[in-house]
Amino acid sequence: SVTQQVTEKLEHYGFAEATRVLYDFAWDEFCSFYIEMTKSRMQDDSSRAVAQRVTAYTLDQLLRLLHPIIPFVTEEVWGLLSQIAPERGLSELAVATESIMLAQWPVADGARIHVEIEQQFSQFQEVLRAVREIRSRQNIAPRDEIEFSIHCSAADEQLLRPLEGYFESMANARCVAWGESVETPENSASVRVGEMEVFVDLKDFIDVDAEIERNTALEQKLLGQIQGRQKKLANEQFTARAPAEIVERERAGLVQLEEELAAVRKSLEALQA
Repeated sequence: SVTQQVTEKLEHYGFAEATRVLYDFAWDEFCSFYIEMTKSRMQDDSSRAVAQRVTAYTLDQLLRLLHPIIPFVTEEVWGLLSQIAPERGLSELAVATESIMLAQWPVADGARIHVEIEQQFSQFQEVLRAVREIRSRQNIAPRDEIEFSIHCSAADEQLLRPLEGYFESMANARCVAWGESVETPENSASVRVGEMEVFVDLKDFIDVDAEIERNTALEQKLLGQIQGRQKKLANEQFTARAPAEIVERERAGLVQLEEELAAVRKSLEALQA
């Protein structure tokens, strides 16, 4: 959990690493995703109270973790939060301390760590980013609804389907097909997401000639990057002297680039057909 990671980093004087973990969580997960996802729950009378309670509690814990790094800002936000939610907690409510400096340091609760939920949320994030990336690079206006499909395993489909409505509310996008039987649609753009591939239908938005030109340029760029990685990994001095984790990172990066190249070539084939 974030609490475990930050506590461990600070105990070993890894201030930069702790800051990075907190930045990624605060910006990417809490603000960009959780807050956006919870807006619809806030509008629903049946789920509003729980959503408010969890949001206040999460912000409370995040402020405590951030306090050693940005003390003045967290003290100010703590006071504002206490005006809105003076009592905070999940299982039981408790009155917040007057100052964040008097609050206890968070302790990770192992009973609340669910690997499957974290995997589900991570995959949702990646697919949503892929849909948004395609929308952005195709210059499709946010107000225009887009349709997309996902080539994925049955297990991935089972994880993602319960979050289907959030694609519509957060990206104005509707998933029209899931699973292993999904094939590359005509006039579509795709992004590889791990073992999955996301296709966005562009029939109402695409300039075929411009898209062929863009994908051809991207193909050449990826080829150059792949050749650079291959040359680096073929250098025995590098593989023998560099730390194992760096060599492994280069190999993983090469695999990812090759997958991206395959996806681009597939898009080109569909466009040229």
